[in-house]
Amino acid sequence: MKIYSRILAIVCLLSFTACESWLDVQQEGEFESGHLFADGEGYRAVLNGLYKSMGAPNLYGRELSFGMVDCMSQQYDFSDKLSNQDEVYRDFLGFKYLNNSTRNVIDRVWLSAFKVIANANDLIQNIEQASADQFRQGELERSLIMGEAYACRALMHFDMLRLFAPAPVNDDQQTYVPYVENYPNILATSMQVTPFLEKVIDDLKHAKELVAVYDTTEAGVEANATASARTSLSTKSGAEAFFYGRAYRLNYYAIVALQARVYQYANRLDEAFACAKEVVEAGTQNGRNAFFADDFRGLTSVSGNPEDPEGIETFDARSDYKSKSNVLFAAYNQRAYEDAALGSYFKPKAEEGGGGSVNRYFVVRREDMFKSRSSDEWETDIRSKCLIFLAQKTYMISGKWYVPSTKPEESEHLRMSPVLRLTEMRYIMAEYYAKKGNFEEAYSILNDIREKRGLANTLTQRNSFSEFVTDLVEDARREWISEGQLFYLYKRLDAPFEQNRKLTKSEACLPLPADQK
Repeated sequence: MKIYSRILAIVCLLSFTACESWLDVQQEGEFESGHLFADGEGYRAVLNGLYKSMGAPNLYGRELSFGMVDCMSQQYDFSDKLSNQDEVYRDFLGFKYLNNSTRNVIDRVWLSAFKVIANANDLIQNIEQASADQFRQGELERSLIMGEAYACRALMHFDMLRLFAPAPVNDDQQTYVPYVENYPNILATSMQVTPFLEKVIDDLKHAKELVAVYDTTEAGVEANATASARTSLSTKSGAEAFFYGRAYRLNYYAIVALQARVYQYANRLDEAFACAKEVVEAGTQNGRNAFFADDFRGLTSVSGNPEDPEGIETFDARSDYKSKSNVLFAAYNQRAYEDAALGSYFKPKAEEGGGGSVNRYFVVRREDMFKSRSSDEWETDIRSKCLIFLAQKTYMISGKWYVPSTKPEESEHLRMSPVLRLTEMRYIMAEYYAKKGNFEEAYSILNDIREKRGLANTLTQRNSFSEFVTDLVEDARREWISEGQLFYLYKRLDAPFEQNRKLTKSEACLPLPADQK
C-alpha cells in the first residue's frame, strides 16, 4: 500500500514480520514527499512529528519514563494486594526480559526509537539539499530545523545504547547497537560502545552549532527562557509559533545539557563539567528570574496535606506538578491521557462500578526513597510531601502524573514527560568535584539541592567516592521519581541499588531484537 503523506510514516507504527529488518522502515511503503518538503511548513511538520513520536507511550510517554525503565530501577512495590497491576511490569521489576510480554514491549521500544531515527535521517538528508529560500526566515530557520533533527537522532541513539549495551564501566568491547545515519538503511552494522558514543557526540556538536544561530540571540534566549514559553502550546501559529515556543524543545541549552549527560557517560569528565556549568550558569545570567531554576518552588504554592482524604482538592488546585522551571527538555503528547492510559495508573480514586477498581497503580517505595543514612525524611522533603499522593487512601503514587478529578484530558502537565532537568547538571558538577577529590565542593552542591527541597539538615561530608555515590543516589532517586533516569544512574556508576546488590549484565542490558544480533 502506498502512503502519500510522510506524516503518517512518523505518527503510525509500522508492522514487521519476523524476517524483516528492524531498520527497514521503507519496506511498508514508499513515500511521495515532494509536496511535503516544498517549503518550510513541511519541514516544520516533519520535525514536529519527530517530537510527537518521542512523546508516544512506547518512548518517553510511558516506557522510558514511569513505565518499563522505572520498573527496572526498582522504584515500585507491586505487592499481591495490587492484583490489577499489569503483569508485564511485574516482569520488568523482576528483570524477566525474555518473557513474551516483556520482549514485545522491548521490541516496540526499539522499533519506535529507530522509526524516529529513520525519519530524522530523511529530514536531515532533504534539508541539507534544500535552499534557504524555501523557508520564511531563510537560513536561520533552515539551520534551526536541521539542528533539532540532529539532536533528535543523537538522543534516540544514545538511549538505545544505554538500554541495550553495557555502560563504559563494564564495556566488554562487543558490538551492540547500530548508529544509523542514512535513510533508508537496511544493513546497519552494530558498533562497540566507545565509537558509538563518539557518533553521538559528533551529532550533538553539529546540532549545537546549528541551533546557536538563533537560540543564543536575544530573541532566541527570550523564546527559551520566559515562563510563557514553557509550554508546548501557543496562541501563535506557523513559523511564528516554531520560533516562539522553544522552551521544551531540543534548543541550545537542552542540547548542551544532553552533551553533559553523554560526556559523563563516556567518562569525559572535564567536558561534561564544562557543559553542565554552562547550563547552570545560564539560569541566572543577567539576573533573569524567569529562566530555568534549581528549586521546586512551584510545588509548594498550594497548602494542604496530600495524605488527607480531602487532599484531592489540594492536588486539583495545583498549577505545577513537575516543577516546570527545572525542566530543560520534555517530550510532549497532546493525547497522553488517552494514549498512555494515565487514568488507570495515576487516578486518585478507583473507578465506580464494573466489578471494582480498574486502576493499575505504580506504587512508589516512599519509605525506602526518603530514608537517609541518619533519618527518615519523607515528612520534610518537598519531593515527598508534594509529589507523592495517597490514592484510594492506600497506594502511594507519583504526583507528577496526578490525574485531576475534572477534565484530565485537558491537563497540560499530563502531556509533558521530563527528559532533562537542571538538577542533573548540578549532579554532574558534584560528581566531577568528588572524582577530583574536592568533596567539600561536591557536598556543597548536594546540600544546596536538599535545602531547596525543604531539608534543613545537611549531609555529613564523606571523603571517599563510593560514599559520595551513596549520598548522590539517595537524592537522585527522589528527584527522578517516575521520570526514567534512575536506572541509568545505577548502571553508569555500577552502583548498588538495594542491599548492596549491583545490576548483573543480563539485568543491565535489554536483549537485542533477534534479527539485530
